[in-house]
Amino acid sequence: MDDRAFPSRLSASDSLMWRIESDPVLRSPILVVGLLDRSPPPDRLEAAVERAATALPRLRQRIVPPPLGVGRPRWEDAGEPSLAHHVRRVRAPGDDLDSVLEVAQPDAVAAFDPARPPWTLTIVDGLAGGRAAFVLRFHHTITDGVGGIELAHHLFDGSRNPRGAATAPGTPANGSTAGDPPLQPEVGGAARLARAAVDAARRPGDILATPVRIGRSAARLVSPSGGGSPELAGRSLDRWLAATERPLERVRAAARATGGTVNDVLLAAVAGALSSYHRQQGRPVPAVRVTMPISIRRPHDPVGGNRFVPARFTLPVDDPDPRARVQIAGAIVRGWRAEPALGATDLIAAGLNLLPRPLVTRLFRDMLRSIDVDVVDVPGLDRPAYLGGARLDRLWAFAPPTGAALSIALVSHGATACVGLACDRLAVTDPELMAACLDRGLDELIALGRPRSTAGSRPAKRRSA
Repeated sequence: MDDRAFPSRLSASDSLMWRIESDPVLRSPILVVGLLDRSPPPDRLEAAVERAATALPRLRQRIVPPPLGVGRPRWEDAGEPSLAHHVRRVRAPGDDLDSVLEVAQPDAVAAFDPARPPWTLTIVDGLAGGRAAFVLRFHHTITDGVGGIELAHHLFDGSRNPRGAATAPGTPANGSTAGDPPLQPEVGGAARLARAAVDAARRPGDILATPVRIGRSAARLVSPSGGGSPELAGRSLDRWLAATERPLERVRAAARATGGTVNDVLLAAVAGALSSYHRQQGRPVPAVRVTMPISIRRPHDPVGGNRFVPARFTLPVDDPDPRARVQIAGAIVRGWRAEPALGATDLIAAGLNLLPRPLVTRLFRDMLRSIDVDVVDVPGLDRPAYLGGARLDRLWAFAPPTGAALSIALVSHGATACVGLACDRLAVTDPELMAACLDRGLDELIALGRPRSTAGSRPAKRRSA
């Protein structure tokens, strides 16, 4: 096994994510819900899972604390995985997507067994028309959202009955549905040193100022946030899930019509949704606190681990013009993509890991619990995919709020933009209203790219908790 692809120790960033979970509200399980056209037979499902576990060591490993609590945790082989502990089948309490979300809801906050690899897969049978669903849950230390789509290459086939080795479904080559350019990889060490020497000779003042710029940028990454929305105060381990979808091309058309990206349109829709929710609750706000991961994953990075930087910013929500909100969102994201500290996140995380666990947990508790919404945009599968012979028709992701009041994640699946909403029930006291506001916010933006019509959109599936 290539240790460069799957090192034995957690990275500094992943270690930090694991350590702060001493506060349960900061747990970070990623939840993925997929709709299947049929129930996968047990033998074929087992073969698919075993194939994925063979290709991805993390699915066979558990996280082991460092000796005496000093240093970073490490990945350790947990022995032959017992699929009975990781894969289960249940029958849905109903026959629709709401019933699947009811099954998935407890998984959005449950802790993993520390003695086993941190992932589970639940097949949900009994849906209308003989259909089924799956609920895949894995700890964020295994991989991030973009890496999770790459993980799908090993779990899903490219056809219902593949011959020989599985043909993996495809994914977009870049790291963002929004069409944002990926960050450029660093040049090799020798070339980087040579270029730095030349730059130092030509512009010594600029070179000496670089550490100052990076230091200030790093402070913006980790400094405590201001207070979030008073309406979204309170944090708990109770979740409420909803799912909605829109034609991806109509979201892209809205982006073209407003001069933004899909990511900008998503942020503008979220801004409109949160503004509407606050107004209807009688507590309007001019802005909300947002966390948005910026992918720094390069084409040849391994599937495992996390390659993102969590940008935290204040998002204005009170502008009634949706076009203006797209422009505002785009300007904010472009500003964060230019932050000098993005290339030094591992160094920053390594420094934070030197702090005692209670201290670093308190730092992140103060920082993350003040966030109102976590917004995620991930490129999904762009070709047919099958799980044990069952066709995958839809795929939603529910990002862990990790201290925020709610999370909203857009994952493209073929020609569909699938949007998952996860609300903290203590913070979002009327989650059905929040889901309705998100529906209206998405439709308001999509209307900018096409004649006003409701055809092709499906409102959020939601249920009373």
